[in-house]
Amino acid sequence: MFPIFRPWHIGRLFGIPIRIDPSWVLIFLLLVYQLATFIFPVALGVRFRRGIAFDVIALAVIASLLLFASVVAHELAHALMARVRGVSVLGITLFIFGGVAQIGDEPDSPATEFLIAIVGPLISFVIAILAAGIWIWLQALEGLGTFYRTPLQSAWVYIAVVAFYLAQANLLLALFNLLPGFPLDGGRVLRALIWAILKDQKRATYLAMLSGRGMAILMVAVGAFILFRGEYGGGWLLLMAWFLWRAAGEAYHSLLARELLKQVTVGELMRAPLQRVSEALSLRELAESFASWLRPPALAIDLNGNAVGIVGMEQVKQVERAKWESTRVRQAMLPLGVDVGVTSNDTALHALKLLTEREREEVAVIQNGQVVGIIGREELARYLQAQGE
Repeated sequence: MFPIFRPWHIGRLFGIPIRIDPSWVLIFLLLVYQLATFIFPVALGVRFRRGIAFDVIALAVIASLLLFASVVAHELAHALMARVRGVSVLGITLFIFGGVAQIGDEPDSPATEFLIAIVGPLISFVIAILAAGIWIWLQALEGLGTFYRTPLQSAWVYIAVVAFYLAQANLLLALFNLLPGFPLDGGRVLRALIWAILKDQKRATYLAMLSGRGMAILMVAVGAFILFRGEYGGGWLLLMAWFLWRAAGEAYHSLLARELLKQVTVGELMRAPLQRVSEALSLRELAESFASWLRPPALAIDLNGNAVGIVGMEQVKQVERAKWESTRVRQAMLPLGVDVGVTSNDTALHALKLLTEREREEVAVIQNGQVVGIIGREELARYLQAQGE
Protein backbone atom coordinates (compact mmCIF):
# COMPACT_ATOMS: atom_id res chain seq x y z
CA MET A 1 0.00 0.00 0.00
CA PHE A 2 1.52 3.33 -1.05
CA PRO A 3 0.47 6.72 0.38
CA ILE A 4 -1.53 9.14 -1.71
CA PHE A 5 0.71 12.01 -0.65
CA ARG A 6 4.42 11.64 -0.09
CA PRO A 7 5.69 12.51 3.40
CA TRP A 8 7.59 15.79 3.80
CA HIS A 9 11.29 15.46 4.55
CA ILE A 10 12.12 17.85 7.41
CA GLY A 11 15.70 16.90 8.24
CA ARG A 12 18.00 14.23 9.65
CA LEU A 13 18.99 13.07 13.12
CA PHE A 14 22.14 10.95 13.38
CA GLY A 15 21.92 10.56 9.61
CA ILE A 16 18.36 9.16 9.80
CA PRO A 17 15.77 10.96 7.61
CA ILE A 18 12.82 12.43 9.53
CA ARG A 19 9.57 12.79 7.58
CA ILE A 20 6.08 14.06 8.34
CA ASP A 21 3.05 12.51 6.71
CA PRO A 22 0.34 15.05 5.79
CA SER A 23 -2.03 13.24 8.17
CA TRP A 24 0.18 14.43 11.04
CA VAL A 25 -1.04 18.00 10.49
CA LEU A 26 -4.60 16.89 11.28
CA ILE A 27 -3.72 15.25 14.59
CA PHE A 28 -1.44 18.17 15.51
CA LEU A 29 -4.26 20.68 15.00
CA LEU A 30 -6.74 18.48 16.89
CA LEU A 31 -4.30 18.15 19.78
CA VAL A 32 -3.67 21.90 19.95
CA TYR A 33 -7.45 22.49 19.92
CA GLN A 34 -8.05 19.97 22.70
CA LEU A 35 -5.27 21.36 24.88
CA ALA A 36 -6.20 25.01 24.28
CA THR A 37 -9.94 24.64 24.83
CA PHE A 38 -10.30 21.91 27.46
CA ILE A 39 -7.22 20.57 29.23
CA PHE A 40 -5.02 23.64 29.83
CA PRO A 41 -7.81 26.13 30.68
CA VAL A 42 -8.92 23.78 33.46
CA ALA A 43 -5.36 23.15 34.66
CA LEU A 44 -4.57 26.87 34.70
CA GLY A 45 -7.89 27.88 36.27
CA VAL A 46 -8.83 30.16 33.35
CA ARG A 47 -11.70 28.14 31.94
CA PHE A 48 -14.19 30.99 32.28
CA ARG A 49 -11.85 33.83 31.36
CA ARG A 50 -13.31 36.08 28.65
CA GLY A 51 -11.60 36.83 25.34
CA ILE A 52 -9.06 34.86 23.35
CA ALA A 53 -6.51 33.18 25.62
CA PHE A 54 -3.42 33.69 23.48
CA ASP A 55 -1.15 32.48 26.28
CA VAL A 56 -3.08 29.20 26.51
CA ILE A 57 -3.01 28.73 22.72
CA ALA A 58 0.75 29.33 22.66
CA LEU A 59 1.18 26.87 25.51
CA ALA A 60 -0.90 24.28 23.64
CA VAL A 61 1.26 24.66 20.53
CA ILE A 62 4.48 24.31 22.56
CA ALA A 63 3.17 21.27 24.43
CA SER A 64 2.05 19.61 21.18
CA LEU A 65 5.45 20.16 19.59
CA LEU A 66 7.19 18.76 22.67
CA LEU A 67 4.91 15.72 22.61
CA PHE A 68 5.76 15.01 19.00
CA ALA A 69 9.44 15.54 19.83
CA SER A 70 8.92 12.80 22.43
CA VAL A 71 7.45 10.56 19.72
CA VAL A 72 10.51 11.23 17.54
CA ALA A 73 12.76 10.30 20.50
CA HIS A 74 10.77 7.08 20.93
CA GLU A 75 11.15 6.15 17.26
CA LEU A 76 14.76 7.32 17.14
CA ALA A 77 15.54 4.86 19.93
CA HIS A 78 14.13 2.06 17.76
CA ALA A 79 16.15 3.26 14.76
CA LEU A 80 19.45 3.62 16.61
CA MET A 81 19.10 0.21 18.26
CA ALA A 82 18.34 -1.30 14.85
CA ARG A 83 21.50 0.31 13.48
CA VAL A 84 23.56 -1.01 16.42
CA ARG A 85 22.20 -4.52 15.72
CA GLY A 86 23.12 -4.29 12.04
CA VAL A 87 19.60 -3.68 10.67
CA SER A 88 19.33 -0.96 8.01
CA VAL A 89 17.16 2.05 8.83
CA LEU A 90 15.23 3.90 6.10
CA GLY A 91 13.86 6.75 8.21
CA ILE A 92 11.30 7.91 10.74
CA THR A 93 7.84 9.10 9.73
CA LEU A 94 5.31 10.92 11.91
CA PHE A 95 1.68 10.31 10.98
CA ILE A 96 -1.81 10.56 12.41
CA PHE A 97 -1.37 7.68 14.89
CA GLY A 98 2.08 8.70 16.12
CA GLY A 99 5.28 7.62 14.44
CA VAL A 100 7.08 4.69 12.88
CA ALA A 101 10.76 3.82 12.45
CA GLN A 102 11.07 2.21 9.03
CA ILE A 103 13.71 -0.50 8.90
CA GLY A 104 14.99 -2.05 5.69
CA ASP A 105 15.26 -5.65 6.87
CA GLU A 106 13.52 -8.05 9.20
CA PRO A 107 15.50 -8.63 12.44
CA ASP A 108 17.81 -11.63 12.09
CA SER A 109 17.23 -13.04 15.58
CA PRO A 110 14.72 -12.94 18.45
CA ALA A 111 17.24 -10.98 20.54
CA THR A 112 17.52 -8.27 17.89
CA GLU A 113 13.74 -8.07 17.57
CA PHE A 114 13.35 -7.81 21.36
CA LEU A 115 15.98 -5.09 21.81
CA ILE A 116 14.68 -2.96 18.92
CA ALA A 117 11.09 -3.24 20.19
CA ILE A 118 11.67 -2.65 23.91
CA VAL A 119 13.97 0.39 23.69
CA GLY A 120 11.22 2.73 22.41
CA PRO A 121 8.88 2.33 25.41
CA LEU A 122 11.90 2.54 27.75
CA ILE A 123 12.77 5.98 26.32
CA SER A 124 9.15 7.08 26.75
CA PHE A 125 9.27 5.96 30.39
CA VAL A 126 12.49 7.95 30.88
CA ILE A 127 10.92 11.09 29.38
CA ALA A 128 7.85 10.62 31.59
CA ILE A 129 10.04 10.32 34.69
CA LEU A 130 12.08 13.40 33.76
CA ALA A 131 8.95 15.47 33.08
CA ALA A 132 7.37 14.29 36.34
CA GLY A 133 10.59 15.18 38.14
CA ILE A 134 10.47 18.71 36.74
CA TRP A 135 6.84 19.07 37.84
CA ILE A 136 7.59 17.85 41.37
CA TRP A 137 10.66 20.10 41.59
CA LEU A 138 8.65 23.17 40.51
CA GLN A 139 5.89 22.35 43.01
CA ALA A 140 8.47 22.05 45.79
CA LEU A 141 10.13 25.37 44.88
CA GLU A 142 6.78 27.12 44.80
CA GLY A 143 5.93 25.69 48.19
CA LEU A 144 9.15 27.18 49.55
CA GLY A 145 8.29 30.60 48.07
CA THR A 146 11.26 30.51 45.69
CA PHE A 147 9.35 32.22 42.88
CA TYR A 148 7.84 34.98 45.04
CA ARG A 149 8.47 38.42 43.51
CA THR A 150 10.59 37.01 40.68
CA PRO A 151 9.98 36.92 36.90
CA LEU A 152 8.98 33.26 37.37
CA GLN A 153 6.20 34.06 39.84
CA SER A 154 3.54 33.70 37.16
CA ALA A 155 5.51 31.77 34.54
CA TRP A 156 6.38 28.71 36.63
CA VAL A 157 2.81 27.42 36.51
CA TYR A 158 2.91 27.29 32.71
CA ILE A 159 6.08 25.21 32.79
CA ALA A 160 4.60 22.96 35.48
CA VAL A 161 1.40 22.36 33.47
CA VAL A 162 3.37 21.37 30.35
CA ALA A 163 5.71 19.14 32.37
CA PHE A 164 2.75 17.36 34.01
CA TYR A 165 1.07 16.89 30.62
CA LEU A 166 4.25 15.47 29.03
CA ALA A 167 4.71 13.09 31.97
CA GLN A 168 1.16 11.76 31.54
CA ALA A 169 1.35 11.59 27.73
CA ASN A 170 4.68 9.75 27.63
CA LEU A 171 3.55 7.31 30.31
CA LEU A 172 0.45 6.54 28.25
CA LEU A 173 2.56 6.30 25.08
CA ALA A 174 4.85 3.74 26.72
CA LEU A 175 2.00 1.69 28.21
CA PHE A 176 -0.06 1.70 25.00
CA ASN A 177 2.93 0.59 22.91
CA LEU A 178 3.61 -2.27 25.33
CA LEU A 179 0.17 -3.79 24.67
CA PRO A 180 0.72 -7.28 23.18
CA GLY A 181 -0.82 -6.34 19.85
CA PHE A 182 1.46 -6.79 16.84
CA PRO A 183 2.86 -4.61 15.26
CA LEU A 184 2.90 -2.44 18.41
CA ASP A 185 6.15 -2.66 20.39
CA GLY A 186 4.55 -5.05 22.87
CA GLY A 187 3.41 -7.23 19.98
CA ARG A 188 6.95 -7.29 18.61
CA VAL A 189 8.27 -8.28 22.04
CA LEU A 190 5.68 -11.08 22.01
CA ARG A 191 6.85 -12.15 18.55
CA ALA A 192 10.46 -12.23 19.76
CA LEU A 193 9.52 -14.48 22.68
CA ILE A 194 7.46 -16.85 20.49
CA TRP A 195 10.24 -16.85 17.88
CA ALA A 196 12.80 -17.78 20.55
CA ILE A 197 10.59 -20.67 21.72
CA LEU A 198 9.42 -22.03 18.33
CA LYS A 199 12.60 -21.18 16.37
CA ASP A 200 10.30 -20.18 13.49
CA GLN A 201 10.01 -16.48 12.55
CA LYS A 202 7.15 -17.00 10.12
CA ARG A 203 5.05 -18.94 12.62
CA ALA A 204 5.87 -16.44 15.37
CA THR A 205 4.80 -13.56 13.12
CA TYR A 206 1.50 -15.30 12.32
CA LEU A 207 0.71 -15.84 16.02
CA ALA A 208 1.72 -12.26 16.83
CA MET A 209 -0.57 -11.05 14.04
CA LEU A 210 -3.45 -12.94 15.68
CA SER A 211 -2.63 -11.19 18.97
CA GLY A 212 -2.74 -7.84 17.18
CA ARG A 213 -6.12 -8.55 15.67
CA GLY A 214 -7.40 -9.85 19.00
CA MET A 215 -6.32 -6.58 20.60
CA ALA A 216 -8.10 -4.68 17.81
CA ILE A 217 -11.34 -6.57 18.55
CA LEU A 218 -11.00 -5.72 22.25
CA MET A 219 -10.48 -2.05 21.37
CA VAL A 220 -13.64 -2.13 19.22
CA ALA A 221 -15.63 -3.49 22.16
CA VAL A 222 -14.28 -0.84 24.55
CA GLY A 223 -14.72 1.92 21.97
CA ALA A 224 -18.31 0.92 21.27
CA PHE A 225 -19.07 0.88 25.02
CA ILE A 226 -17.59 4.38 25.42
CA LEU A 227 -19.61 5.65 22.45
CA PHE A 228 -22.75 4.07 23.92
CA ARG A 229 -22.16 6.18 27.03
CA GLY A 230 -22.16 9.28 24.83
CA GLU A 231 -18.42 9.97 24.96
CA TYR A 232 -16.83 10.78 21.61
CA GLY A 233 -13.45 9.36 22.65
CA GLY A 234 -14.82 5.94 21.73
CA GLY A 235 -14.78 6.91 18.06
CA TRP A 236 -11.05 7.56 18.24
CA LEU A 237 -10.56 4.13 19.84
CA LEU A 238 -12.53 2.52 17.00
CA LEU A 239 -10.31 4.26 14.46
CA MET A 240 -7.19 3.01 16.23
CA ALA A 241 -8.64 -0.52 16.31
CA TRP A 242 -9.17 -0.41 12.54
CA PHE A 243 -5.59 0.77 12.07
CA LEU A 244 -4.19 -1.98 14.34
CA TRP A 245 -6.24 -4.70 12.59
CA ARG A 246 -5.00 -3.56 9.20
CA ALA A 247 -1.38 -2.99 10.30
CA ALA A 248 -1.17 -6.47 11.85
CA GLY A 249 -2.19 -8.09 8.58
CA GLU A 250 0.08 -5.90 6.49
CA ALA A 251 3.09 -6.64 8.72
CA TYR A 252 2.55 -10.39 8.32
CA HIS A 253 2.07 -10.19 4.56
CA SER A 254 5.13 -7.93 4.33
CA LEU A 255 7.21 -10.75 5.82
CA LEU A 256 5.75 -13.23 3.33
CA ALA A 257 6.43 -10.82 0.46
CA ARG A 258 10.05 -10.37 1.52
CA GLU A 259 10.50 -14.13 1.60
CA LEU A 260 9.13 -14.38 -1.95
CA LEU A 261 11.30 -11.53 -3.23
CA LYS A 262 14.40 -13.25 -1.85
CA GLN A 263 13.74 -16.19 -4.13
CA VAL A 264 13.66 -14.34 -7.45
CA THR A 265 16.29 -12.27 -9.27
CA VAL A 266 15.98 -8.84 -10.82
CA GLY A 267 16.72 -10.37 -14.23
CA GLU A 268 13.57 -12.49 -14.02
CA LEU A 269 11.30 -9.50 -13.32
CA MET A 270 12.93 -6.53 -15.04
CA ARG A 271 11.35 -4.66 -17.92
CA ALA A 272 13.55 -4.93 -21.02
CA PRO A 273 14.51 -3.74 -23.51
CA LEU A 274 13.93 -0.04 -22.81
CA GLN A 275 12.80 2.31 -25.55
CA ARG A 276 15.17 5.16 -26.31
CA VAL A 277 14.71 8.90 -26.66
CA SER A 278 17.10 11.72 -27.52
CA GLU A 279 18.42 13.76 -24.61
CA ALA A 280 17.69 16.86 -26.72
CA LEU A 281 13.94 16.15 -26.79
CA SER A 282 11.76 18.69 -24.98
CA LEU A 283 9.72 17.54 -22.00
CA ARG A 284 6.54 18.54 -23.82
CA GLU A 285 7.38 16.18 -26.68
CA LEU A 286 8.37 13.47 -24.22
CA ALA A 287 5.11 13.81 -22.25
CA GLU A 288 3.11 13.57 -25.48
CA SER A 289 5.05 10.44 -26.43
CA PHE A 290 4.37 8.89 -23.03
CA ALA A 291 0.66 9.67 -23.49
CA SER A 292 0.50 7.99 -26.90
CA TRP A 293 3.02 5.29 -27.74
CA LEU A 294 6.07 5.42 -25.46
CA ARG A 295 6.00 3.39 -22.26
CA PRO A 296 7.85 5.14 -19.42
CA PRO A 297 10.56 5.22 -18.35
CA ALA A 298 12.82 5.61 -21.37
CA LEU A 299 16.57 5.52 -21.88
CA ALA A 300 18.03 8.93 -22.76
CA ILE A 301 20.62 8.77 -25.55
CA ASP A 302 23.24 11.39 -26.49
CA LEU A 303 24.35 12.37 -30.03
CA ASN A 304 26.83 9.47 -30.11
CA GLY A 305 24.17 6.91 -29.26
CA ASN A 306 25.41 6.36 -25.71
CA ALA A 307 22.97 5.88 -22.86
CA VAL A 308 23.31 8.83 -20.50
CA GLY A 309 20.24 8.70 -18.27
CA ILE A 310 16.77 7.46 -17.47
CA VAL A 311 13.65 9.59 -17.70
CA GLY A 312 10.04 8.89 -16.80
CA MET A 313 6.90 10.81 -15.91
CA GLU A 314 8.23 11.05 -12.35
CA GLN A 315 11.01 13.33 -13.62
CA VAL A 316 8.74 15.19 -16.05
CA LYS A 317 6.28 16.09 -13.27
CA GLN A 318 9.06 17.62 -11.20
CA VAL A 319 9.26 20.44 -13.77
CA GLU A 320 6.50 23.05 -14.02
CA ARG A 321 4.24 22.37 -17.00
CA ALA A 322 4.84 25.92 -18.30
CA LYS A 323 8.55 25.06 -18.65
CA TRP A 324 8.14 21.74 -20.47
CA GLU A 325 8.69 23.32 -23.90
CA SER A 326 12.00 24.92 -22.94
CA THR A 327 13.32 22.08 -20.79
CA ARG A 328 15.27 19.25 -22.42
CA VAL A 329 15.36 15.63 -21.36
CA ARG A 330 19.03 16.00 -20.37
CA GLN A 331 18.01 18.60 -17.76
CA ALA A 332 15.38 16.42 -16.09
CA MET A 333 16.72 12.88 -16.49
CA LEU A 334 18.48 10.83 -13.85
CA PRO A 335 22.11 10.65 -15.02
CA LEU A 336 23.48 7.12 -15.07
CA GLY A 337 26.63 8.29 -13.33
CA VAL A 338 24.56 9.43 -10.35
CA ASP A 339 21.75 6.91 -10.30
CA VAL A 340 23.22 3.71 -8.86
CA GLY A 341 21.22 0.74 -10.05
CA VAL A 342 21.00 -2.99 -9.47
CA THR A 343 22.34 -5.91 -11.47
CA SER A 344 20.25 -8.64 -13.06
CA ASN A 345 21.71 -11.13 -10.55
CA ASP A 346 20.57 -9.16 -7.49
CA THR A 347 17.52 -10.38 -5.64
CA ALA A 348 14.22 -8.59 -6.13
CA LEU A 349 14.30 -7.87 -2.37
CA HIS A 350 17.52 -5.89 -2.88
CA ALA A 351 15.76 -3.86 -5.59
CA LEU A 352 12.85 -3.17 -3.22
CA LYS A 353 15.24 -1.90 -0.54
CA LEU A 354 16.88 0.46 -3.04
CA LEU A 355 13.52 1.74 -4.26
CA THR A 356 12.39 2.38 -0.68
CA GLU A 357 15.63 4.06 0.39
CA ARG A 358 15.61 6.42 -2.60
CA GLU A 359 11.81 6.89 -2.65
CA ARG A 360 11.79 5.93 -6.33
CA GLU A 361 9.27 4.19 -8.57
CA GLU A 362 11.92 2.52 -10.78
CA VAL A 363 15.63 1.80 -10.71
CA ALA A 364 18.01 0.93 -13.55
CA VAL A 365 19.33 -2.58 -14.09
CA ILE A 366 23.00 -2.29 -15.05
CA GLN A 367 25.16 -5.07 -16.42
CA ASN A 368 28.80 -4.57 -17.51
CA GLY A 369 28.34 -0.81 -17.32
CA GLN A 370 25.32 -0.86 -19.64
CA VAL A 371 21.64 -0.33 -18.84
CA VAL A 372 19.87 -3.55 -19.78
CA GLY A 373 16.47 -2.85 -18.27
CA ILE A 374 14.44 -1.32 -15.52
CA ILE A 375 12.73 -2.69 -12.42
CA GLY A 376 10.18 -0.86 -10.33
CA ARG A 377 7.38 -1.18 -7.85
CA GLU A 378 5.02 -2.13 -10.69
CA GLU A 379 7.06 -5.23 -11.59
CA LEU A 380 7.46 -6.27 -7.96
CA ALA A 381 3.73 -5.79 -7.23
CA ARG A 382 2.77 -7.79 -10.33
CA TYR A 383 5.02 -10.67 -9.28
CA LEU A 384 3.67 -10.72 -5.71
CA GLN A 385 0.10 -10.59 -6.99
CA ALA A 386 0.82 -13.59 -9.22
CA GLN A 387 2.16 -15.43 -6.16
CA GLY A 388 -1.00 -14.65 -4.20
CA GLU A 389 0.43 -11.84 -2.04
